Amino acid sequence: MISQLVKTVIKISSAVLKVTRLSVFSVVITSLSFCNSSNSVKNRQEQNKFVASDSSDVTVSGISNNNIISPIHSYDSFPYDLDNPDKKYSLPEYLAEISGLSYYNEEMILCVQDEKAEIYVFNTDNMKIDDKYKFGKQGDYEDIAVIGQTAYLIRSDGHIFEVENFDSENRKVTDHNTPLSAKNNTEGLTYDKISNSLLIACKGSPSIEKANPYKGYKAIYRFDLMEMKLHKKPQLIRTEKSYEPAGLAIHPVSDEIYLISGTGKVLIIMDRNGNVLDVHHLNSRIFKQPEGICFSPSGDLFISNEGRGGKANILRFNLRKIE
Repeated sequence: MISQLVKTVIKISSAVLKVTRLSVFSVVITSLSFCNSSNSVKNRQEQNKFVASDSSDVTVSGISNNNIISPIHSYDSFPYDLDNPDKKYSLPEYLAEISGLSYYNEEMILCVQDEKAEIYVFNTDNMKIDDKYKFGKQGDYEDIAVIGQTAYLIRSDGHIFEVENFDSENRKVTDHNTPLSAKNNTEGLTYDKISNSLLIACKGSPSIEKANPYKGYKAIYRFDLMEMKLHKKPQLIRTEKSYEPAGLAIHPVSDEIYLISGTGKVLIIMDRNGNVLDVHHLNSRIFKQPEGICFSPSGDLFISNEGRGGKANILRFNLRKIE
């Protein structure tokens, strides 16, 4: 009797395990938290910072229900209608390779393209390029972040170019050579005002140290603007191989991190601890090749698309009120 009961329990457990395996969506994204959970106010404040120590001892957090998600539109809770842009701005032919953008003011968005060391000022009112500012030699420039009158640009080999007074004839350019390199293929850049740092998303290798290859992951590194130093311990995200981060931005209202991938055409949303909150597939008819992402202070979303044989564009999605 007991033997038969044990056999029955084993069969039920096996069946449950099979169902569980089948129910998990093939795209599984896990994250590494930088801080240990704690109920103390101090630790909660520390967790709210996208920061990591320089320690190379990184361990993968266990997979929980919060880390396993389906990439579906959830318009009941998601504040953007990604299938219906509120505005589409067509760009001139010389910006067909637009690679990144940053919100500057109510009428201006700063853009950068793959091949030239120039900052382009796009006017959303007249829908034209008002100005462009040269800051260096030709190179593979992937993204831009602006803080006041200083612009920061990331090159695919990990160099960060600091352009002070970018709109002045007396602009000053500083080349910050980080431990990141061409193998990391750095593509995304955004400013994090909480930690006063730049967040850098790597499309290529997640590692800068042979001892920590981080195989199977994508990485986001932090460049401290006080120390002008890259922190060697990254935020790691485990994704399907077809997802390669091209840009990232921090939502000014929810404080969530939005990570965009042109490859696979997805938008990944994370909290400050790196926990994945949602994933949205992007309609290929609307998003030809999403590369850049930024927000207005009120929360309107801007996503740039390369031309891919046609005109490049910037799509605007107004923040919707969720009841």
